[in-house]
This record gives sequence, structure tokens and C-alpha cells, in this order.
Amino acid sequence: MNIEICKYKGGAGCAFSFTFDDGCYYDSTREVIEKFEDVYEKTGVKIKATVGITVAFMHERLINMWREAIEANYFDIASHTIGHDIAFCSSTPYERRKADAEGAQAKLREMFPGEEVNTFIFAGGARDEEGTALLAEHYIACRAGGDGVNQPGKINWLDVNCLTAMLAKDLKYYTDYIDKTISEGGWGVQMNHWITHKDEDVFHSQNAEQFKVECDYLAERARGGKIWTGSFDEVASYLRKYENSTLQVSEQDGKLKAEILVNSDTPSAILDTPLTILIESDSDILVYDENENTKRVSPSEDGKIYLDVVKSVVFEPVK
Repeated sequence: MNIEICKYKGGAGCAFSFTFDDGCYYDSTREVIEKFEDVYEKTGVKIKATVGITVAFMHERLINMWREAIEANYFDIASHTIGHDIAFCSSTPYERRKADAEGAQAKLREMFPGEEVNTFIFAGGARDEEGTALLAEHYIACRAGGDGVNQPGKINWLDVNCLTAMLAKDLKYYTDYIDKTISEGGWGVQMNHWITHKDEDVFHSQNAEQFKVECDYLAERARGGKIWTGSFDEVASYLRKYENSTLQVSEQDGKLKAEILVNSDTPSAILDTPLTILIESDSDILVYDENENTKRVSPSEDGKIYLDVVKSVVFEPVK
């Protein structure tokens, strides 16, 4: 029986994440959420995005909107600095960089109780070695601009490449990027500000109708678990834990225990992130929880069973 940790949640072959900058667009945000809801209702594919919030842009109406989006599980939060006016390089005094790295995270956690705010989205992109080291003290991953599909095991966590959507691109540009993500088995990260119906806004935002068609295309390609459409924060947490973990399998009294062993340098913020365990089996298995409760799980037609595990799982084949 082959047992291993999957590179992506649910045994998907790749991941694709939407990210949005600033967090200060109300009507556009509502439209994005409505599209995510529409996709879920029609296809069962859940798209969850990460928004980089600039603290100074927030007011009560926006805060309440984001709390609703978080509660509905369509968004989570990343830091996008306090005032959108800071570079994490020597052009900005060190103490100001330090205050922003700490302060933005603390203010967002206060603003959105329950949100860890583990990731960071650069507001300008300028950074140096000292600046990224400072951010690493507070965040598990930072999204920057650029083009490329990341491969697990080759991720520079403080400079995650992504598809930039700040320029006017046609729909094929985005759908080709989704296809490339699938073909390379990587992690596609799309950067955007918001969606717009005004042609003069396309430098900073994606055309609204084009975005909706892209979401439909992504959902269609994601059917059957081909793509994990998790948020930037979710995928970063998963891959970070995956890269710092090993799987140990032991047998006792006819039962198997699959235990995830996490390296000591893994950030505490991601220790509770579930990893997917693949069990290849030609028969059902009985899965036991810590209270010895059991559930019966059947393999798919290709003999695969996927279980989400934080630390360990005990199971036995049904004879």
C-alpha cells in the first residue's frame, strides 16, 4: 500500500490563486464575490482569494464588507502596508520599515479578529536583502510582481513570482496562464487590483466581463480536482508545511498510523495547516480519530483515497 503526502491539497495537480491589492474597492469587490458565489453554485468549485489590505484605506463600510467576505470563506487577508507608501529597501529608513512590518500586521489582526495575516503583498515592490529579512520575521510568504509559474521546492518565499494583471491583457493571456499552470504542475498566482467596466481603468484592473469568463474557465479546468483554487495564504501555508514535512508510517495491531513530522524551523502559524495524505488501496479503509470513532472511506475508481491530516491519522484496510 503506497502512502504519501500530496504536493497540493486534495491531490490536485497544481494550484491557482487570485490576489487583489489595496482592498478599497466596494462595488467591484461585491461583484467579485457574486461571481465566486455563482461559480460555486453552478460547478461546486470554491474559489478563494487573498486581498492585500492597506490599513489607511479602511473605513467602517469596507471593514464590514471584508468581515462578511471572510465569514463566507471567499477571501482572507494579507498585509499591503499601513499607508501604501513604503519600500522595503534602503530608500526607506529601517525603523520605518520595521514599524510598518509589525504595525500593519497588528492593526489588521485587530481589525479582523481571527485572521492570522500570515502573508504580505508588496505595495511597490522595491526591496533589498535587509528588507526581505525583516518581513520574514512576521510573514511566511510575500507576493511580488513578475511572470512565472512556481514549482514546489523552488519557491523563494519572500519573492513569489506571479502573473501581473496591471496591464491591459486579452482573455487568452489569462486562460493560457491557467493552462500553463496545469501543464507545468506549478502554482499560478494572479495579481490584480480590481475589476472594472471602464476602459480607462484597465491599467490597474482587469475588465469585469473578461474576469468573469476567466473564473468560468478556471472552474471548468478545476473540475475533478485538477486545480486547487485556494487563496494565496492557503497555498503558501500548505506548500511551506509540505516542504518542511516528512511522512512516517508504522503498523500496530493491523492498523496503520501515518504521522506528519514537521521540521522545527517551520513557522508556528502554519503548523495547524492540514496536508493531504494519498492512500492507494483497492479496498475500503476504516479511519480512526483520536477518540477511536471510525468512518469508512472508499477508494475512487483509480484506487486512491485522500485524507486531510494535521498531525496523524490511524486507519486499517477492510478485508
